[in-house]
Parts: sequence; C-alpha cells; structure tokens
Amino acid sequence: MKTKLFFLISLVSLSFEAQITLSVSDFGTSGDTVRISQTQAGNLDFTSTGANYTWDYSSLVATSQYLKEFKPIGFASFLVFGTYGPIAASNYQASYFNPTNDLPLDQLSQFLPVELSDLNQYSKRTADSITSLGYSIAVNGQGVPFKSDTIETRYKLPLNYNDSHYSRGYTYIDLNPVIDFKIKQYRQRTTLVDGWGTIITPKGTFPVLRIRHDINEIDSVYQTFFGAGQWFGTPPIQRVEYEWFTNGEDEWILKATETNGNINLVEYQEDYLGLDASIDEFTMDVQVGPNPSSGEVEIQSNTPMSSVEVMDAMGRQVMNLQGLNTNAFNINLEHLSQGVYRVVLHSNQSSREFPIVKF
Repeated sequence: MKTKLFFLISLVSLSFEAQITLSVSDFGTSGDTVRISQTQAGNLDFTSTGANYTWDYSSLVATSQYLKEFKPIGFASFLVFGTYGPIAASNYQASYFNPTNDLPLDQLSQFLPVELSDLNQYSKRTADSITSLGYSIAVNGQGVPFKSDTIETRYKLPLNYNDSHYSRGYTYIDLNPVIDFKIKQYRQRTTLVDGWGTIITPKGTFPVLRIRHDINEIDSVYQTFFGAGQWFGTPPIQRVEYEWFTNGEDEWILKATETNGNINLVEYQEDYLGLDASIDEFTMDVQVGPNPSSGEVEIQSNTPMSSVEVMDAMGRQVMNLQGLNTNAFNINLEHLSQGVYRVVLHSNQSSREFPIVKF
C-alpha cells in the first residue's frame, strides 16, 4: 500500500513538472466567459522566468473585477455581420468579438460632432492561430466595421516552450462621409514562449507556459476641427505583455502589462468575489476638456487621482505630477509645442490613458 501511495504521489508531482503544450482548445471561443480580477503590481516580480520555474502570486488582492465575454458574431449589427460573418471572405470570418479599449473613443468623442462608442475587436480562432481581423465602432449608435488591411497574428499554434513568432497589423479607420476623421493603427508584435513551470494565484496552482509579447504601436489621427486638415502622430506605444497560460481555461491565468517600462496593470482569473468580498466592478471614469486646447485642460475623475504623466510623440515625459490625491485638477499646455500628447492617470485602483491635442 505504501508503495502504491508513493507511486501516485510521484505521478502527481511529475504532472506538474512536465512541460505543457497549448492548442486551439485552450483558447476561448464564441459563448465562453471568463471572470477577471484586476490589481496593481505592487512589489511582485513579473519579469523573471525560465524552465521549470515557479511563480508565486498567491498574495494578489483584487481591486476590481469584470466578465470577459467571447461574443457570437450573430449579436453584431447588419453591417458588421456582413464584414465578419459567414458570408465574408474566409480569412475575415470571425469566431467571436470582444469589447476593447485599443482606441481612446471616450476622449476622441469629446471633440467630435458625432458620438463614438462600443469599440469591439474581432478575432478568428483556427487550429494554427488566433488572429485579429479588425474593429467595429458604434457611430451615433450604428455599428460600423473597419477590417484590418494586414491581419495580426496574436498566437501561432500549437505553442511550446521556446517557440517564437513575429507579426504585424495595419488598420485604417475612415469615418467619412459622416465626418472627415481618420485613424491609422500600425502594430508590430514579437512573441516568445520564454518560460514553463507552475503558477500559484488566488484561484489555485496550475502548470503553465509563460508567453512574452513585445508590442510596438504607432497611431496617426487626421482631423479638420481647427486649421487645415492634418495628420497628428500620437505618442508611440511600447508595451510588454506577460501571460501565463494553462490547459482548458479559455484565457491566460494571469497577465501583467508593462507600458513604457512600468508594470501598471495585473489581471488574473478568479471566481466571482461578490459583495461579501467588499468589491465592486470598478471603472475609472474620466472627463477631460477642452480637448483640443491651447492652454489649460481640466481633468475630472470618479476616483481620487494620485499622479499624472504627459508624454510627447517620441515617448518622452514632458510633465509629471505626483502626490495629487484629488478628483479634479488642471494641467497647462501653454509651454508645449503643437501636437498630440499621451496623458496617463494613476489612482490606487486603476490607470487610464488618453490623448490630448495641443494647437
């Protein structure tokens, strides 16, 4: 009996020490849902990795939660269904769509004569890849599709330790004839499976692959709201996404996002915490105006802001305000050159980024 028990324990131990392989069945599809908790990085190390590595994040405490839904294409508008549904070209037939904040629609809508909302990203799930097909935006309530001219591959499948791939995506969004407003999004992605081992989170202990995405993005905006029509380059985005995937969970078990050198958001799967856990589904709502501006801009938030950074088009910090602890304050753009700047707001619960135009 002791021999059998020892043998069973050894098998369990070996199962956690063996490398796993990720296939398409480990990624979510239409109708799936995943509960995600969010928090700040604190003093935890999210960059270290290696073979047969153990990542212990059991001390994480959520400050907010949301439900990630993999929505069926049948829920989309007629125009969107024609672009990404079963009658579309085969490489643009989406498996599902998710809401996304890839583009700062809330802030852009403040100086547009139309209402932009409900930004969604469309994805295709096949045995050899997960790809990004494009977006849809609700313009005055009507869903309008904008498919990517160059389709970005987020994951090349199957995935094993030391696998890597490079991909790029290009999307051109033109709101004509409703309004003369255009956005170009160009993104490059380098992906490496740089670790395997065991992760410990508040949800449990899992055998995982660690995936690193290095993402470089350059966006351009064309507007005709002041002066002659012109293109503005938004501040370049340099982002590293660290993900830990296991088998059969539809999405990463944990994800840490590093933007311009700082890990500013940690997300991980967790069961619904409910009111007994004294937690609400939190969203940092921000109002900014006037935008565009040649002078002062007022920023208001539903939660006290602790700090704010302003970056220029080259990613250089041109303003840094610390120790604010206020729901409203002004920033002065008078000393800045004309162009588009990226503003990063931080609170104890969340972070938000948006563009400001100086004219």
